[in-house]
Amino acid sequence: MNIQQFQYVLAVAEHKHFEQAAEKCSITQSTLSTMIGKLEDELAVKLFDRKTKPVSLTKEGEELITQMQVVMKEIGALENLAQEIKGEIMGRIKIGVIPTVAPYLLPLFLTRFAAAFPKVHVVVQEMRTHDIQRALKERSIDVGIAAVPLLDKELLETSLYTEPFVLFDCHSQHKSGKQVDIQSIDFSHFLLLEEGHCLRTQVEQICELSGTQLSDSMNFEFKAGSIDSLLRFTKSYEGTTLLPYLATLGMESEDQKRLYPFAAPTPVRTIGLVVHRHFVKKRLLQGLEQIIQEAVAPLIKQEAKSKNFLPLN
Repeated sequence: MNIQQFQYVLAVAEHKHFEQAAEKCSITQSTLSTMIGKLEDELAVKLFDRKTKPVSLTKEGEELITQMQVVMKEIGALENLAQEIKGEIMGRIKIGVIPTVAPYLLPLFLTRFAAAFPKVHVVVQEMRTHDIQRALKERSIDVGIAAVPLLDKELLETSLYTEPFVLFDCHSQHKSGKQVDIQSIDFSHFLLLEEGHCLRTQVEQICELSGTQLSDSMNFEFKAGSIDSLLRFTKSYEGTTLLPYLATLGMESEDQKRLYPFAAPTPVRTIGLVVHRHFVKKRLLQGLEQIIQEAVAPLIKQEAKSKNFLPLN
């Protein structure tokens, strides 16, 4: 039993085809089949049903392959730890970022991060918070960037920055630039992202903490999947919504006239790095943290550093 055999088995499990798996592993099909056969003999268990097309896992094979995946992830972690000890920073890092952060944060730091670690291949994917949590536990991604705290015992969090929420109001006639109070918002024209976005949950928490209930008076339902879609519909409907501060940077001047800061206590959210408890690429994580903080710090308004916050946890 060896690591190579595990790799061959997992390749067949992924492709459901011996020839394609052999191509991925850069060996002949006969060699791959022979090596897997020897492993099956050693385990006294058939991993694959070769009579089906595509090739399928046996019931016993499903259980054993799940454990093989765990073993291979731990071997990867061991290799990464060895690189850390030797002072080498190379390989790949996969980052999952929530959609309400990705378009506004990634352009601020990603190029600089890639330049700082030229031997690291950086893969970034937009993912909702619950998908980031699951992927971190499955070790299919290395790092998550999400609103914290998540309060997940299997994961570790590091706060990056705290940003205030801003009112985007096309309905009421507030004085431009004037601070507004949460209780003064007209929630009869209030619009949110669809269910499943953490930003929706955060806004709902803000309303609850302010003692206000969202109105359900509209006779239609719009499920916005992104902040961009939410903004377009809010303007079209002449409605109201809340936006995280970074999402307001770079807005056109006409849209900026519809932005209103909150009077203290200012509602805020905290964005952080999230990793598995056994994450070992610590130097890479520290570099990522530093570069993001240096990029964001100059952009966050002074009120985000104030202690007069309306906490969301």
